[in-house]
Amino acid sequence: MKIGSILFLSIILALAPQSVCAVHTFPKSLADSLIHQSIQDTIIPGAVLCVVEDGTISYLQAYGNRSVFLEQSPMTTNTIFDLASLSKPLGAGTAMLLLCAERKANIDDFVAQYIPNYHKDVRIRHLMTHYSGLPAYMGALRLDSIYLARRIATSRPDFMIDTIATCFRPSGVGEKYRYSCLNFISLQRVVEAIVGQDINTYMRNNLYSQLNTNTMGWLPADSLLYRIAPTECTDTTCLHGDVHDPLARIMMQGISGNAGIFATAEEVARWAIWFMNLPADTRANACNAGLWTDSVTTSAGMLTASYRHTGYTGTSVTILPKEKRAVILLTNRVHPKDEHSLAALRKALNELLIP
Repeated sequence: MKIGSILFLSIILALAPQSVCAVHTFPKSLADSLIHQSIQDTIIPGAVLCVVEDGTISYLQAYGNRSVFLEQSPMTTNTIFDLASLSKPLGAGTAMLLLCAERKANIDDFVAQYIPNYHKDVRIRHLMTHYSGLPAYMGALRLDSIYLARRIATSRPDFMIDTIATCFRPSGVGEKYRYSCLNFISLQRVVEAIVGQDINTYMRNNLYSQLNTNTMGWLPADSLLYRIAPTECTDTTCLHGDVHDPLARIMMQGISGNAGIFATAEEVARWAIWFMNLPADTRANACNAGLWTDSVTTSAGMLTASYRHTGYTGTSVTILPKEKRAVILLTNRVHPKDEHSLAALRKALNELLIP
C-alpha cells in the first residue's frame, strides 16, 4: 500500500459508486441560469459545474463553448481545465497531507531541513497558511533573463528555489497573511525532498490513480489536447495544454506547486469527496491541504465550516465536509482574453451550496 492506512478507508469511500442522490436540495436550475447569464454576458466562454450532495456526485453539467478562438468548439463534461491555483491544495497541499498522515513530515518542521540555505525561521505551516513573509510573486520573464544572462549551470527550477530561499521578505514570519505562489513552489520542493521524486510522479502514483482521476496531474499528454480548454490567446495562437501561470510555465517547466495541474470537474469532485471523508484531525494536522477556511451560516442559522479555493484561470472548489456537500466550477475565463472577474458568479454558486 503506497499511502498510509489512515487514508485508505477514505479512498475506498471516495471510490464508491457515484450514484445520483435521491433528493436534490441544490437548486440546479438556478445554477444553470446563473452560468448561462455569465456566458451571455461574455464573462466566460463556457463552464462545467459539478455538485456533490450526501457525499456523491449529484449533478454534472457542461455549458457554452470550450473554445471560441481560433475555432469554436462546444464544452463537454470531460473537458480538461488548467486548474491554476487549485493546484495548490490539490497538489502540494495534498501531498503534504499524505506525508503528515504517514508521519514522514510535520507541519512544524523548518523548511531549511529540506531546502538548504532556506530562510531559517520558516516552517512548513507558514508556507501552507501564507504566513512566511515571502513576496506574493516574482516576474518570470525577469528571472529567466537573469538565468540566461548569468549562464547558470543548474536547472531553471533549481534556480527558482535558490532565488526564493534567499530573497528579501517584505514582512517577518507570522506577522502578516500574504497569499504567495512562492510558498507553494517551496512546498513542492519540500515534498520532493522527502519522497525522492518529482511531485507529478508522486501524486499520480500515490493518490490520483487510486481515485480514478487518471487525467489529473501536471504536463498533460499530447493525446489529451483535444479535450483541454485553451486559455489566453494572442492574435495568432492560444495557450493550449501549457500552464497559464508564467512562473509555473517558464521557471518551473510545467511542474509547479503553485499551478499547472490539469483535470476535469468530475476529477476535482472525486478529490473533494476523498477530502471530506478524511478524519477531521488528519485534515487539521496538514493545514487542510492549504484550502482557505471560514464559517458560513446555514438556513437553520447554524455556523458550518467551509473549505474553498479558487484559480486564476476561472476555477473554484468549495467543500462543506460536515454536510458532505461541494460545488466545483471550472471555466477558462481568461479565454480568449483575460478581461473579466468571476467573483459574483462564484459567490452566488457558493450561496446555493449552503443548506
